[in-house]
Amino acid sequence: MIRSVTGVREKIKQTWVHLVGSAKEFSMEQRVYNTFCLITIIGVGYNIPFNIISALYGPFFVTIFLLGLVTYAFYLSRFKGRYHRSFLILSLSVHAGLGINYFFNDGITGPTLVLLSLFFFPILVVATKGRYWVWTSVNVGLILSLALVEYLYPEVILGRYLSRETRFIDMVTTYLIVIVLIRVCTVFLLNHYNNARLATEQANKALLKLNQEKTKLLSIISHDLHAPLANIQGYLQFLTKAEMPPEQRLQIKTQLLQNTQTTLDMLTNVLAWSKSQMDGSKKALTSINVHQALSSTLELFKDIARRKDITLTYALDQAVHIIAEVEFLQLIVRNLVNNAVKFTNSGGTVQVSAQKQDGSLLLTVTDSGNGQPALLSPDIFLLNSGTTYGTQQEKGVGLGLVLCREFVEAQNGRIWFESHPVSGVSFFVEVPLVPEGLVAASTSLVAVA
Repeated sequence: MIRSVTGVREKIKQTWVHLVGSAKEFSMEQRVYNTFCLITIIGVGYNIPFNIISALYGPFFVTIFLLGLVTYAFYLSRFKGRYHRSFLILSLSVHAGLGINYFFNDGITGPTLVLLSLFFFPILVVATKGRYWVWTSVNVGLILSLALVEYLYPEVILGRYLSRETRFIDMVTTYLIVIVLIRVCTVFLLNHYNNARLATEQANKALLKLNQEKTKLLSIISHDLHAPLANIQGYLQFLTKAEMPPEQRLQIKTQLLQNTQTTLDMLTNVLAWSKSQMDGSKKALTSINVHQALSSTLELFKDIARRKDITLTYALDQAVHIIAEVEFLQLIVRNLVNNAVKFTNSGGTVQVSAQKQDGSLLLTVTDSGNGQPALLSPDIFLLNSGTTYGTQQEKGVGLGLVLCREFVEAQNGRIWFESHPVSGVSFFVEVPLVPEGLVAASTSLVAVA
C-alpha cells in the first residue's frame, strides 16, 4: 500500500515537472510563469461549477472565457516557446476578465480584487524591465478604478451572492487558492535562489583555488625557469669566448644539454598545465593500444637513462587497449619515468610494467632510488612552490605530478604511490580497460580496413 502511494506521488511529481518544464529547457522565470498558469487553470476550473451552483451566471461566462485564454497562454509558453507573447495574452485577458467579473461577483466584497492583487506576482517575476512599470500601472490603476466606480455608482454591481454561505465558500476557497499559488511559487524561487547561491559559492571556491595555483605557478616560473636559462646563456658565452681543453668543453656541453633538457621538461609541463586549465582537461576518450601509444616515448627515455648509466626496462602487452586520450597518457608516463630517472642513482634501474586487473589496467613505474628511503608527502600531487632536485641536481618545479593527477582523473582513473622501505618508489596509475568485445570489434574493423 505504501509503495503504491509513493508510486502515485512520484508519478504526479514527474507529470508536474514535465508540465512546468525542466531546468535545461526553460529559465527560472519561465518555469515560475508556467507554474502560475497551471495553478491559475486549476483555480479557474474550480470556480466554474461553483458559479453555476451559486447562480452567478455572469462570473460563469467570464470564468469560461478566462479558462480558455489562460490555457492557451500556458500552451504558448510551455509547448511553443512563445514566452513573452503568452504573458501579453495572459495579462490582457486576466485584467479584462477580472475587470468585468468585478461587476458580476459582488464588487469589493467579492474575491475579484484579491485575484487582481495576486496577478501582481507574475508581473514581478516575468515582466521585462522596460515594461515592468507599465504592467504595474495597469494592475494598480484597474484596482483603484474599479473601487472608485463602485463607490460613486454602487448600482453598477449586478451580481450578488444568493446566500451568506456561498459568499463565505467563495471567499475562503479564493484565499486558499491564492495561498497555495504564492506558496508554490515562493518555494520555487527560494529553491532556485539557494541552488544558485551554492553553485556560486562553489564556483568562487574553485576560482580562488585556481587563482592561488596560478600565483604559485607564476612564482615558480619566475624563479625556476630564469635560473637554468641564465646558466645556459652563461655556458654558451663561455664556450664562444674561452679556449679550453676538449675534456672540459665536453663536460660543459654535457651540463648544457642537461640544463636544456630540464628547462624544456619544465616548460612542457607549464604549457600542458596552462592548456589543461583553459580546456578544463576535457578531451574525447577513445580506445588506445597501450604498446603503440607508449613504446616510442619509453624508447626515447632509454637513451636519456643510459646517459646517467641507468637501465630502463618496460613490458607492455601489445594486445591491451584502454579508454584514454593519447596525449594525456603519454604526458603521464613521460613525467613519471622522468622523475624515476631523475631520482635514481647511476647504476640503478627503472621498470615500467602494465597488467590487467579487474577491468582496469595497472600501469606501474618503479625506480631503485638513491640508496635511501624516499620520504614523500601525501600532498605530492598538489601544486607547491618548492623546488626538487635529482641525484645530479636536476631541477624540477613540482608540476609534473600535478598534471599526472589531473590527467589521470580526466581519464576516469586514479594515481597513487608506495615508498620502498630501503630505497626507491613505485607509482601506480589505474585506468579503465576497453571491454574484450569492443576490442575484438575494433581489431576486426582495422583488419578489414
